[in-house]
Amino acid sequence: MTSEIVNMLRGSNLVKKAIDLFIKMINGDEYLYNEAWRVITTEDTIERIPQSFYDKDIEVNNLEKEIRRLLFEHLSIRPGHDTSGCLALMSLIKDAERIGDYSKNIFEAGILYEGNIRNMKFFERIVPTQKRISDNLSVLAKAFKNSDIKLAEGILRNYKPIKRDCDKILHELFEQQVSPNEAVVTAMLSRYFKRINSHVSNIASGIVYPLNEIDFVRGDILE
Repeated sequence: MTSEIVNMLRGSNLVKKAIDLFIKMINGDEYLYNEAWRVITTEDTIERIPQSFYDKDIEVNNLEKEIRRLLFEHLSIRPGHDTSGCLALMSLIKDAERIGDYSKNIFEAGILYEGNIRNMKFFERIVPTQKRISDNLSVLAKAFKNSDIKLAEGILRNYKPIKRDCDKILHELFEQQVSPNEAVVTAMLSRYFKRINSHVSNIASGIVYPLNEIDFVRGDILE
């Protein structure tokens, strides 16, 4: 993990609590992402996003606010201590919040689709991509909690292949004869998976790289 955040793990109780809450954010993201996909691929008709899903998304957003409060309180009590680490964590919590938002967008794409999403022409192509991101989310909280650079590097190695898969689906979509509804939903899902992959990788980069290199993977800035 970056030296800034390693030092934070040995810091004040406020900082340690902030990191614990961040891991809880990642766990919430994993639930939202997997639950959105589960519902849109198992239910034939989806009229609206259930309140329980919104509640979890709100919980993730509130965790972001609480983490910020804890970090500001820490810096006000101990100015100059762990400043770089606090800045790093400020960047990472925004990525975690965006994963929740895009998971909600996946749910909305499922509502928009007219029919069973499993019947889409590109469904079998999308499934492996969705699964790889799900696996990365599962690993991410563990990597952060245990300062496990090898786990984080594994996530980063998956970044470009997943991005290429998303782009390829989108490009091949233009060559297929599908309904406008199916084309729009397929494009939306491809885009949302690509964005979630970027945000997951951004967080992983915070475990591997120092503050000034967060959001970079092998010289390529994450979008």
